[in-house]
Amino acid sequence: LPYAPAGPLHVRWSGPDVDPPTETEPPHGDGVPGADDPRVLAARLERAFALSRQGHLAAALVEFEQVAAAREKTLGHAHPDALDARQEAAYVLGLLGRHLDAHRVGTAVLALREAQAGADHPETLRCRHNLAYNLNRLGRLEESHRLAQEVAAARARVLGTHHPDTLASRFEVAYALGRLGRWEEALSAYRELAEDRERVLGAHHPETLAARYETGLNLGRLGRAAEALALYRELAAARAAAQGGSHPETLRARHGIGVNLGRLGRWKEALAEARDTAALRAGALGPEHPDTLISRREIAVALGWSDRWEEALPVYRQVAAARDRVLGPSHPDSLTSGNDLAHALERLGRRAEATAVYQRVAHARTTHVRQL
Repeated sequence: LPYAPAGPLHVRWSGPDVDPPTETEPPHGDGVPGADDPRVLAARLERAFALSRQGHLAAALVEFEQVAAAREKTLGHAHPDALDARQEAAYVLGLLGRHLDAHRVGTAVLALREAQAGADHPETLRCRHNLAYNLNRLGRLEESHRLAQEVAAARARVLGTHHPDTLASRFEVAYALGRLGRWEEALSAYRELAEDRERVLGAHHPETLAARYETGLNLGRLGRAAEALALYRELAAARAAAQGGSHPETLRARHGIGVNLGRLGRWKEALAEARDTAALRAGALGPEHPDTLISRREIAVALGWSDRWEEALPVYRQVAAARDRVLGPSHPDSLTSGNDLAHALERLGRRAEATAVYQRVAHARTTHVRQL
């Protein structure tokens, strides 16, 4: 079960899920407001927030970057309004997977924030939180963990122990612990976080449920599959009641059910769960969405463990080809699928084909490392 994203860093748009007005009200004075008019830029910023919330990330990035450039031109690079727009651009870069660019932009914004407002200002802390997020995605795990701890402590001091922003930074601390393989510590951190979020936000709040999901993830990694299975069954039911049976988060919980059924050796049930989840994900997200491909891979895993390698092989092959197309041949999930395919070929005695696939994976991995 792969790590899930740590969740939104801090989206400040809180309006309805519709586009806000793209034009300002007619001016009361003479003339029409120009492109750099503060009212026009404010409207464009709100539109960018709405685009980001709706998943139109590339379009949101264009808006944020253009608003930032216009504000920098008229107000100066260090003006708080210019920094707001530039910081949101960095946030969206992270969502797009451009973590190196996000880190570069975020670091520049942080330096100006600290100089202007101080290290403990909420906007400075938000910028540092986002940097911790990007360090994690860049694989700089110790740095990410240390920075997330610092931000969580500062937010507790400035905003309060149970402020939602403090809880968000505690989530990032726990996530870093898990990535570092410190699963016992991560489990404890997630459990405490889930309890605190339940008290502050409610038992069925999405952020409470997200902490419970990660609790199950770490239980599974610690070999406590029966506990993880029970938790994911409860979580899937709660998600379905709150968000519907085909909601992506409901299906993530159901994926956890299938994985832990497999860990318990209940492969017939695991296969049925994987097939159901893959079909629902294909309908809700598309046949080549990364989450759909994860569930299709679980079908092949269950077939393999059931010694049905002739059936597993074409599924592994389809998933490998789709991941190469969607994610690129050097993506970690694509490399995993290449190894899956080679292993299935080996189990079927097709060693020459398996060797060729292993060599292709090794070449892609080497190319990826050189590009980092």
